[in-house]
Amino acid sequence: MNQINYTKQISIIIAWMILIANDCFAQEIKISGNLTVFQLSEHCYVHTQNNNNGLVYLNNGEALIVSTPDTDTETQNLINWVRDEKHAQIVAYIIDRWHPDAMGGLKTVQKNGIKNYAYELTRQIAGKKGLPVPEIGFNPKKTIKVGGEKVICHYLGEAHTTDGIVVWIPNDSVLFGGNEIRNDNGWIGNIGDANLDKWSETVTNIKKEYGSAKIVIPGHGMHGGAALIDYTIELYRNVQNSKINHSDRLDSSYISKKEITLKADSILFQNGMQILKNAVVIAQDSTKYVLVESPEIIFSTIEKTMNSETGRLRIYDKKPDGEIIRTDVFFKNMTCYKIDDTVGLVVILKEIMLK
Repeated sequence: MNQINYTKQISIIIAWMILIANDCFAQEIKISGNLTVFQLSEHCYVHTQNNNNGLVYLNNGEALIVSTPDTDTETQNLINWVRDEKHAQIVAYIIDRWHPDAMGGLKTVQKNGIKNYAYELTRQIAGKKGLPVPEIGFNPKKTIKVGGEKVICHYLGEAHTTDGIVVWIPNDSVLFGGNEIRNDNGWIGNIGDANLDKWSETVTNIKKEYGSAKIVIPGHGMHGGAALIDYTIELYRNVQNSKINHSDRLDSSYISKKEITLKADSILFQNGMQILKNAVVIAQDSTKYVLVESPEIIFSTIEKTMNSETGRLRIYDKKPDGEIIRTDVFFKNMTCYKIDDTVGLVVILKEIMLK
């Protein structure tokens, strides 16, 4: 056998072995109608409900879970799966941010007597908003032993929210990036509570600490490699560059006692929808005004949501000290809605346009 054919056969065998190894982990397990887990590595699984991701780490009969499903029922289903199917003791539950898609099932975690941890700012925000408060705080970093191996929880700056953390599994080189990290070709995401000026800088800090990750799990969408970190850095660097530099404060003419204010050249009513031409829509709650200017805005009178394909978005954040901070961008594809008085306004963007 000549050297070329021998080398080719060895390459084929190695590729075949890699495929077999990957197949061992590529198992999606359906826990319920809405909740699935998918094995990523020897010790790590991603749990997903309604496109919201979390992490399960199993090692030597012990387990750590990051992020709850957004309901108590599915959180209990996940806990049962770890205990009954994987026969592991859950030694820690990590809450990675205060939004409901990360801690909606915290009451259930606490009812099960599982130690639960969060960055100290997450605990403070939860308390102020009347939400269940994670029991154990840390600032800015916490190492937890699971089956003799360490797991690192780390706050590295503001991004999707002011309090979001990442979780690092060194022995599997797996990084749970949460909503600090976006999935490839994904949406800009919910910027209702985001710091667009700091997002790219924060993810650069994440790269410095955990850029060696082989697997990166974003808060939503498909996991990938370390390239997701670079993708997110560039994504929000572009967002930052697209911002219109305005320093003016909130125009008092836009202030209204109503939650939704509409202004348009014409309004067409159709199947519970208002189609507004050359429109301005203002949605507001106790801490935020969202003003959208667009050639066309579709407003649902039933669901109280507004959608627009293109336009300009202004978000005015009212701080406790009375300061008003304005974020101003041009966008493609926007949805704005209100979950409840605790969460406030949600503003989801597909793409930012550079002007």
